[in-house]
Amino acid sequence: MEWYQAAIVFCVAFAVTCCMVPVSKWIAVKIGAIDYPGNRRVNVDSVPRCGGIALYTGLLAACFSIYLGVRFFDWNMHDLYVLGDINYIVLFLGVTAMFTVGLVDDITQLSPGTKLLGQVLAAAVVVLSGVGIGAVRAVVVGDYFSFGWLDYPLTVLYLVVFVNITNLIDGLDGLASGLVAIASSSLLYLVWMRGSFTLVLVCIALIAVCLAFLRFNFFPASVFMGDSGSHLLGLSVGIVSVAGVVRTQSFVVMLIPLIIAGVPVLDTLSAIIRRKRVHKPVDQADLGHIHHRLMRAGLSQKRSVAVLWLCSAALALTGCLIGSFSGAVQGAIIAALAIVLFFVIWKFGLFKPVLRHHYDNKGRRGPRVPRHTR
Repeated sequence: MEWYQAAIVFCVAFAVTCCMVPVSKWIAVKIGAIDYPGNRRVNVDSVPRCGGIALYTGLLAACFSIYLGVRFFDWNMHDLYVLGDINYIVLFLGVTAMFTVGLVDDITQLSPGTKLLGQVLAAAVVVLSGVGIGAVRAVVVGDYFSFGWLDYPLTVLYLVVFVNITNLIDGLDGLASGLVAIASSSLLYLVWMRGSFTLVLVCIALIAVCLAFLRFNFFPASVFMGDSGSHLLGLSVGIVSVAGVVRTQSFVVMLIPLIIAGVPVLDTLSAIIRRKRVHKPVDQADLGHIHHRLMRAGLSQKRSVAVLWLCSAALALTGCLIGSFSGAVQGAIIAALAIVLFFVIWKFGLFKPVLRHHYDNKGRRGPRVPRHTR
């Protein structure tokens, strides 16, 4: 792969996304896909939420430019064995299906169950294209362990998780697009080390569309990516991490994409525990996300986003270091990361005991009340 190939893909993705943002805003206004100010919204004005259309067309244009380069201009995409068995037509259909699920939700606000079903079906199409975890290397003996038929549901679950953590973190202007750009940068390094130049160009395209979208999405945002954008970006990051990092690697390396996406992963886990603690459905929105806590602590939108970007960059760097070393050095990095994460979780109170009020009232009769009210 030559440097000009990467430059062409970046420029195409960036330019097409920039040109399509005004079009996506116009479409959002025409179909009524607008985010109005509310008790959970940080925006004070009405903002169109179909920015995912611009992201989709930007990625599509970048992938088409890669195809043209390989087909007509002798671009040499040396991918070893990573992408040899993938059906790109089926993969395109799966990605488009996931984008469509998000776009329909932007327009009609699907029920959580219907949206999850659509996500699973779209992810299943992606897995049918050949994207799968396949086999991993055991930590102790070093032999490869094949998941067999479990590979399909595990990969579907993996992709759906990435879609939803990206969707949940999309709460402040520019936050999700910046986090995806940071995650894609670290994944770019990892797939480059493995020699998958096609995935390198895909990561470059992801970075380009996110940076182009940030021109319109950073505070004060004039457009939101909506579920169409978060579904598309989350699935794309999941596909790159499965095909370029997780597949045929060790159990430890399987954790690297989750470490790189550590900020939305922690936010999602804390949201699940928080809502279970107060007997709320997991899919019920609240104001307890990390970015909400930072703003309640007195930080502005811009500073909250900057803090989370820095945290994501630190985790991304850590993930790259884990992927670059092995043995005792890798173990030391993981141990240091665990200590830092424990401090952060304790400091922010992200994982308080589940159903604490039940434990406070253990052995007592009558109404269950918090301890401090007795």
